[in-house]
Amino acid sequence: MLILQDNTIFETVKDPNMQAKRTRADHIPVPERLNSFNEIEATYTKEQAENEAARCLKCPTHWCQKMCPAGVPVTDFIAAFRGGDIEGAYKLIRSASTLPEICSRVCPQDKQCRSNCTRSINNQAVGTGNLERYVVEQHYASGKGEENAPSTGKKIAVIGSGPAGLSAAQALVSKGHSVTVYEKDDRAGGLLEYGIPNMKLEKSIVERKVKSLESQGVKFVLNTAVGAGADTGSGSGSGAVDITPDDLIKDFDAVILAIGTRNARMINADNIALAKGVYTAVQYLSSTTKSLLDSDMTDGKNISGKDKDVIIVGGGDTGNDCVGTAIRNGAKSVTQIEMMPKHMGNDIVTAPHYPKIPERKVNTSQEEARMVYAKDPHIYQATVKSVNTDASGNIESVTIVSLEAKTDDDGRLQMKEIPGTEKTLPCGLLLIAAGFSGPEKKVTEAFNVATDARTNITADNFATNIDKVFTCGDCHTGQSLVVKAMVEGRNCAEAVDAYVS
Repeated sequence: MLILQDNTIFETVKDPNMQAKRTRADHIPVPERLNSFNEIEATYTKEQAENEAARCLKCPTHWCQKMCPAGVPVTDFIAAFRGGDIEGAYKLIRSASTLPEICSRVCPQDKQCRSNCTRSINNQAVGTGNLERYVVEQHYASGKGEENAPSTGKKIAVIGSGPAGLSAAQALVSKGHSVTVYEKDDRAGGLLEYGIPNMKLEKSIVERKVKSLESQGVKFVLNTAVGAGADTGSGSGSGAVDITPDDLIKDFDAVILAIGTRNARMINADNIALAKGVYTAVQYLSSTTKSLLDSDMTDGKNISGKDKDVIIVGGGDTGNDCVGTAIRNGAKSVTQIEMMPKHMGNDIVTAPHYPKIPERKVNTSQEEARMVYAKDPHIYQATVKSVNTDASGNIESVTIVSLEAKTDDDGRLQMKEIPGTEKTLPCGLLLIAAGFSGPEKKVTEAFNVATDARTNITADNFATNIDKVFTCGDCHTGQSLVVKAMVEGRNCAEAVDAYVS
């Protein structure tokens, strides 16, 4: 027993599991997963979950909770689970997270809660995400639904069904409001459905969340363009406006814009605009997912890297998703061009409470690339300088150039071309995974909402300059993590609830 500074009593965990390594969830072996798009990591078994939960020391500092963007009470829900109260553990998770079945799978816990676990000073951190996922799956298996407050009679429209939109819908319907979600694509989920590949997030998980929301009373209106044409989605692509902002503002007590960032960044390379065989990462990934869901990849409508030299520009998570997808396509080769130096940011860092070496996430796509091609697919400190085509405009190769890392007078890192280092690589498919910038202009202009210099929608406590219109997620903050979009949706729902009440 220990008396803390606030005079509360800290009781140590009885019979903790002091094994140094984290309990690893079952994985599909690399050779088996190359021929399928099945989710790679499995949910903990009961024995695995109990074993890992016992590694949590329930330390009084709660750094894991403090470093979670959602503020999930990690040690408390783990303690409830250890005590046999799974539903109590689930309620603790849901007190902070509106999308725990999603965040437990796709959150970068190695950079957040897990990287600040006290156990990681000398050992591996507690598998917080794995435990959260287990508790949530047990809740679903129990058949217990979500609870709604008594109906308020207020009607809220949510535009966009990505993580921010779903989060806002979950929070609002739980408060008793009537919620209608409008989505331009043919399926709900936005980024979760068409931006994250099935190997990382099984689409049945997204569909289950949508059905859960429907059971609470949320109405989903799909294939519907609000205030702009549906020319960039995965649905009909008709370009028609199906419902206007004026109609929404008239018919609903509040409207939430959660439209994400659809403007994919391109690179400045010679001849790239005219070349055939150049796509953004989201075009590539969404076409694969849609073909998988529509026909189990038999309709031939996906952008494919089969038998091609695939080059991916971008070394982040989306670039890695393209690597894994290209391997499953049967690509002849996969090369990933990364502007930044190797191991950038992996030096020893000082966390708020102790100096430590951060965890390094093993990316499954990189594992697969090493097995299939017997090498790291990366070329670091380089960029594509020009795209070379045949007489018909089909891409044949790219010319890359090496970059030198320098800092300017303000200490900012600058990557400069090194003359004479140009190199030509064969390329039959060029994928640009350079992120996104701002929401669709046609939508923001239709609603007449104010935007900042980066074209993101500006707001004061989520309220835009237009009465009754609120905003949240990437279209408000700029491109960010799923968990942060979820938090934006949750907090925006609080602001809307206060407004309509």
